[in-house]
Amino acid sequence: MTNRTEHLRCLWVEPWGTDHWMRPGEEFTVVAEPAPEESPFDVVLHRQDVTVMVNEAYSSTVVDQDGAPVPCGHQRPADR
Repeated sequence: MTNRTEHLRCLWVEPWGTDHWMRPGEEFTVVAEPAPEESPFDVVLHRQDVTVMVNEAYSSTVVDQDGAPVPCGHQRPADR
């Protein structure tokens, strides 16, 4: 997912409830482990945020465009 807006955008990963904040132009990828064979994700677009629901996996990781892990709370605004 790439943030093509001019605003900070939150990527929520469910069912774990992790939040990963993206600056304009940043790109994140959600990787599920083990990789499900069918329907790995549902994506819901909100006004300012995006929720990715991992349907069938034991865990997931969010990585940036360089493949580096993006931890929960990454770039979270102080008022959130």
